Amino acid sequence: MFKRLLKTISMTALAAVVSAPLFAQLPPPPPLPPLPGLEIRIGRTRPPRVRYERRTRRTERNAVWVAGSWDWQGDQWVWVPGRWVVPESRRAHWVRARYVREYGSWRYVPGHWSNQTVVEGDDYRRWRDEHRGSRRPN
Repeated sequence: MFKRLLKTISMTALAAVVSAPLFAQLPPPPPLPPLPGLEIRIGRTRPPRVRYERRTRRTERNAVWVAGSWDWQGDQWVWVPGRWVVPESRRAHWVRARYVREYGSWRYVPGHWSNQTVVEGDDYRRWRDEHRGSRRPN
């Protein structure tokens, strides 16, 4: 019995040693999908009301609840559900998405961590240049 157990363990160890180089050649798994792009965009319609979400159980002790929000994708608002996220930096805090009425449209600043930089997207920059000086905002 002991000899059979020892033989099984040694064969398993040998198989692991022989196959280890094969696993080293595998590409790393793809990264998780990113949060919505960190670009200011322009929405042509008013964002819908924020949905009520019940918080799920915290996944990790240092996780932070990131509330759901509407994200402008293409030509429509798409709901991004709330979730627990562990911040990359202990000093970072979550800045929720903002929607500001501007020249009859809606400027959308996506939710992001305080240590991330939000930039103006191409569509927003073109739209802003078209409307600059034409009339007062709102």
